[in-house]
Amino acid sequence: MGWLIDPDDRAIFIYRPKQETEVFDEPDQVLPIPVFTKEINLTVKNLFDWLSE
Repeated sequence: MGWLIDPDDRAIFIYRPKQETEVFDEPDQVLPIPVFTKEINLTVKNLFDWLSE
């Protein structure tokens, strides 16, 4: 899984093997995360707020 973060559009593109790219651009969308971090609940808004600090 890979994330491409576009700060201008405030969008995150999620890349996974053998799947189509997903776009997350709504503030309340919960981002998919790797299995080993399942305890984290991260939304698009949370990520951009954290990055802009």
